[in-house]
Amino acid sequence: MTKLKLKKQSKLGIIIIVGLIIAIIGINWTVNTIKQKQYEKSNEYKLITLGYSEKDTKTLLSKYKNKEIEFILNNKKDSIYINILKEKYFIYSKLYDYLDYYKDHDGKDLTSIVEIVNTNRHKEYYEDSKKTDISKKELMLVNKYYYLDETYEPQDLVKIPTTYAWGDYGSQQVTKDTYDAFLNLWNASHEAGYYLMVSSSYRTYAHQKEVYDQYEKSQGLEYADQIAARPGYSEHQTGYSLDIFEKGLTQKTFQDSESYLWLKDNAHKYGFIERYPEDKVNITGYTYESWHYRYVGVDAATYIYQNHITFDEYYAYFTK
Repeated sequence: MTKLKLKKQSKLGIIIIVGLIIAIIGINWTVNTIKQKQYEKSNEYKLITLGYSEKDTKTLLSKYKNKEIEFILNNKKDSIYINILKEKYFIYSKLYDYLDYYKDHDGKDLTSIVEIVNTNRHKEYYEDSKKTDISKKELMLVNKYYYLDETYEPQDLVKIPTTYAWGDYGSQQVTKDTYDAFLNLWNASHEAGYYLMVSSSYRTYAHQKEVYDQYEKSQGLEYADQIAARPGYSEHQTGYSLDIFEKGLTQKTFQDSESYLWLKDNAHKYGFIERYPEDKVNITGYTYESWHYRYVGVDAATYIYQNHITFDEYYAYFTK
């Protein structure tokens, strides 16, 4: 009787254990099924299914917000979404502008696309232009997309003595910071055996209008836009720009001189940059001007020089 009872209890125990095992398996299967279904709804799963590698998927999820991920998922797999992130001057807020330009210019390299979009060169000149932020002082940007109104005039203009500038005393003026930096530059260049002179500096809105109108009248609108800024869009109105070339030379002959090479390679030490380099015409929007220098401060000038970028690019990435 006792043995029979023990056998029944043993069988019951086995049945209970087996039942528990089955229940556990069932629960695990249910949990895993739910997890799988939830995972299949995730952006990670969708990106991998779309063809992105696990590595690229992690990169996309860590770099982009949900809105951009949804955009990527609604389009065919494209390496641009990964590669654009590797660009040194990639700006997140300009992503859709990069993508639009990329779509319309098949074969254009991404570095050029970033340069063009960052500097607004994907837009027409003077299109959607904005009033520049004068609170940035020497780092304010004035070009064919950022302007100064006709009332703007620097408050700390100083006159450049005729020792350093052509014209009558007082006809050439710049901001005090620009003048002080120029003196340091001039002394260094003089020690190196050169005699630099300022041919043009601060211009009022009205003066710039005269300059631009003269070019337009004589050569037409297209030529005027290539060679000069429209009134309000000239850096000379900031008081931070100087046209400089060596005594005894002209603007045309300066670019082939030793003094130009010295200035080009040393100006940044004193806070100046060559504003319109020969190989950056497509970015600056102006023809090459070996004589046009802009004061931006030593830190900005040094970075621009060492990284071979324009002030337009620097402003978009570091200042705006």
